Amino acid sequence: MRILLILGSLIVGTIAGICVFGMIWRTTAPEGAVAMVIGGGTPVVLGALAFLGTKAADGRRPSFLDIRTWFALVGIAAAAAGLFVILIVALFLAVQRG
Repeated sequence: MRILLILGSLIVGTIAGICVFGMIWRTTAPEGAVAMVIGGGTPVVLGALAFLGTKAADGRRPSFLDIRTWFALVGIAAAAAGLFVILIVALFLAVQRG
């Protein structure tokens, strides 16, 4: 159940991040780096919050002192970044073929 919450928050965060990315890109075109950081950071934050807010199978919450928590947070960041890039490329190809 925990993995479904994390995956769901990554997907919702990616969609919200792309919308925020588009709004920032449209209003301040030269500041594309800011748009990418904010748009790409949205799913990372939502995924990390979903992970830190849920309990493990043994009933305990993640601890920042545990190395597995840090590996999980890095994995969530990598998954969010990959999903964000894949959806940006897919949107670009869809608009390009129009």
